[in-house]
Amino acid sequence: MIKKFAQTLDFDIPKVLKPYVIAAIFGETKKRVKVTFPVLPNGFPVLIYVFGDLPLLQVKSNSYFAPSRLNLAGQIQGTVPKLAIDGRFGQNGFLLHPLTPYYLFHTKGIDFLNKWIPLESTIAHDWISVHEKLEKCKNPTERAEVLADMMIQLESKRLPPIPWLDQGIASIYGNKGSTSVNELAVSAKISPRHFTRKFREIVGVPPKYFCKVVQLNSLFEIINTSDEHTILQLALDCGYYDQSHFIHDFKKFIGDSPERFLMSKDAYVKEYLGKKRL
Repeated sequence: MIKKFAQTLDFDIPKVLKPYVIAAIFGETKKRVKVTFPVLPNGFPVLIYVFGDLPLLQVKSNSYFAPSRLNLAGQIQGTVPKLAIDGRFGQNGFLLHPLTPYYLFHTKGIDFLNKWIPLESTIAHDWISVHEKLEKCKNPTERAEVLADMMIQLESKRLPPIPWLDQGIASIYGNKGSTSVNELAVSAKISPRHFTRKFREIVGVPPKYFCKVVQLNSLFEIINTSDEHTILQLALDCGYYDQSHFIHDFKKFIGDSPERFLMSKDAYVKEYLGKKRL
């Protein structure tokens, strides 16, 4: 059993990277394990450096090993991918702002939906040097420093901003997902159709779906820090109108009912959900 596969790493994000990085994460098995666990949507793409044995990624009927030790993991929609570990596993990385893959790695979210892709396949960079530096690191903080230095170098090649999309993402998080595509489009002064098309292309998922992910993760943020209320009351506090609406969304995104999930052997993955935000 893995109790923490992506805990928050106490790492001071450089000021220049704060618009791009939500948090540093770290997870490691102290010994060889054989376990499979779900990877649930939290709205954030992830920069992942894998040390130890490479995990097997299972998406629907397809299985493949992590394509590199240095990867981008995309948004999740329409499936619950699983990570299978048979050996000793470790990972360091960053939870990224939803637009960071586009701005810094010049990669559209739609191109790695439900996937891990190697950083070597994104923007041109001296990736060999990055790998060599990471291999010499002795602890999670040193790896985070190497990854941060790499991203600072990429920041100089940043793609031009898309102000209405930046504002749309900020609005979604500011409202904990409780907003509509029409409201977002009106604020952006573009049509809902164009807003949805461009949002999906750059972020990787439609805005309506993304809002639901943020709303559900707002609930997990409270679940992980509070034991004073029932889960239904917490859901109502996060903008759900009734119990059936909440349970329907929970099953759709998590794959099980709230009660069964929180009592299951996979309940520890909730610590990866909800506690990070813009």
